[in-house]
Amino acid sequence: MRTSVPLYHHLKSTLMSHIEEGKWAPGELIPSESELADEFHVSRTTVRQAVGDLVSSGYLVRQQGKGTFVAKRSATMASSPLYGFAEELRMHRRDVRVNVRSIKMIPCPMAVADRLGIRTEPVIHVSRTAHSGNTCMFHESSYLVPPVQLSSEELSRSSELFDHIYGFLERHGVKIGLARQTVTAELATEEDTHVLNVPSGEAVLVIRRVTQDITGTPVEFSEVRYPGPEYDYQINLYRQER
Repeated sequence: MRTSVPLYHHLKSTLMSHIEEGKWAPGELIPSESELADEFHVSRTTVRQAVGDLVSSGYLVRQQGKGTFVAKRSATMASSPLYGFAEELRMHRRDVRVNVRSIKMIPCPMAVADRLGIRTEPVIHVSRTAHSGNTCMFHESSYLVPPVQLSSEELSRSSELFDHIYGFLERHGVKIGLARQTVTAELATEEDTHVLNVPSGEAVLVIRRVTQDITGTPVEFSEVRYPGPEYDYQINLYRQER
């Protein structure tokens, strides 16, 4: 199995390197769409997609009537370090064992494809649970855009590859950049009562996360469901001087 990577993803990676390596300094005007198209021998549509993604990711800023500039990135950002879900539990000194329930290639569901910015092409679907003692800490359903270097033989070789999903992606050349997630409370589904061992109708915490690589390209969507009493979310807040 080999997956084709859209041309604009390659261009995004190149433009990102220009920013990271300082070829384009913060606040500098980057070349126009037509200039970039000529330089990289691609269409202006491809340039527009690549630049648009970098604008959405906060690496570039458009100014009406002036052009597109390298963003001046703040030294202080209101964000938290990015960890995998099992990784986060282990950091809190929980003895967590991960059970990979299934790994398979499936056509990407439409709702997930929208979040990943792809069509309904094949993705890796991984279903996992994490346990601490006799307690199920979470049930996770993940959809991964297959890394270019991944072969069918490796995918079916060992479920241990997916004990740490970010580690799996990173071993295959994917450089994890950032993630955006939402946390909601929902009533337990029939599957929740069976997998999480919670009463029907009890509240569960649901985290939905889209993880991107360093170019801002989505590489994974995951939905993780926690028994309410087992999830404790803490965030540090600070008040800026006025």
